[in-house]
Amino acid sequence: MDPGPDTPLATSTPAQRQALRMRRFGMAAGTYALGLSILALCWRLGLFPGAALVRIGTLFLLLNLGLLLTFARGWNERFSDPSLTALQVCLAATMVALILVLGRHIQFVATPFYSVLFVFGMLSLSARALAAVNVYVLASYCVAMLVRHHRYADTWDYRVEFVSLALVVGGTVWFAVAAAYISGLRKRLRASLQQIATLASHDALTGLWNRRQIDLELEASVKQASRRNEPLCVALVDIDHFKRINDRHGHAMGDAVLVGVAARLGAALRSSDRVGRYGGEEFLLVLPATTPAQALALAERLRGELEAPCALPAGEPAVTASFGIAAWRGGEPVGDLLRRADRALYRAKDAGRNRVEVDAAA
Repeated sequence: MDPGPDTPLATSTPAQRQALRMRRFGMAAGTYALGLSILALCWRLGLFPGAALVRIGTLFLLLNLGLLLTFARGWNERFSDPSLTALQVCLAATMVALILVLGRHIQFVATPFYSVLFVFGMLSLSARALAAVNVYVLASYCVAMLVRHHRYADTWDYRVEFVSLALVVGGTVWFAVAAAYISGLRKRLRASLQQIATLASHDALTGLWNRRQIDLELEASVKQASRRNEPLCVALVDIDHFKRINDRHGHAMGDAVLVGVAARLGAALRSSDRVGRYGGEEFLLVLPATTPAQALALAERLRGELEAPCALPAGEPAVTASFGIAAWRGGEPVGDLLRRADRALYRAKDAGRNRVEVDAAA
């Protein structure tokens, strides 16, 4: 699963999610550049060797070019974490360890550099993933300290190194605790955002797409049909005599009928089809890659299934529905397509209801 803020809502597209990852990679690359600038300042002050600065800069360039290519080609989407956050943090931690090894007087950079890495990770990684990253950071830091002790034994100051170690370990523990808290906040926030997204796109009563969302689904299907040169049909479905149901049995029964009809429509469609509540007792079916003949056959089958008893008391007439079908014409505006389907629906109503009419021009 793609963790943290990168975890998308259902309404976001793969392109939008990938664009978000690219922006976050750009932020990480900017952090690298800032770190190199600090190292360059240390070199100017005589605290870091120039040859080591060149090596670190070359490694920085190669790593970021590799990551940029990975994101640009979409290879990152093959991983369980498409953001590659843990990988980026571990690579950066490795570079910090190399900096500590290559610079005799550079131990003071460990704490601020690691702090930036932890902040970058804790805003997107889960508490468990960040704990694993923290273990790697501590392990790589300890290895770097051992190598430093071997290389710079003649100038080794235990007091300074001990304080540096205490800061790194203390910071790691603090960030691990903070990450667990922030991870819980992120989960609750994502749940709330997902609930808001669901309320914004779904009809509260039937659970189908609402008018706004089914319109968006239709527009997307029209673009797809145009791009692939495929047929596309829509069908408007209207429950017959729905006002009479409400008047005779009350709105609670009317709601039960709507829920029952919605469930039957949704269960009978293909996974590529879309259905939404278009009005009070009216539904819109969007049928990609469907010819008028196929749409007619589907509508007749649905009409027959809706005739079965549906929520009303025994002895009452069966719930029926009328259907109006229209096929999309290449380049036709969505509004014109819906108007033709609406005209076909009215013909079905005028002809006695409980029937299917196909737009004559389909």
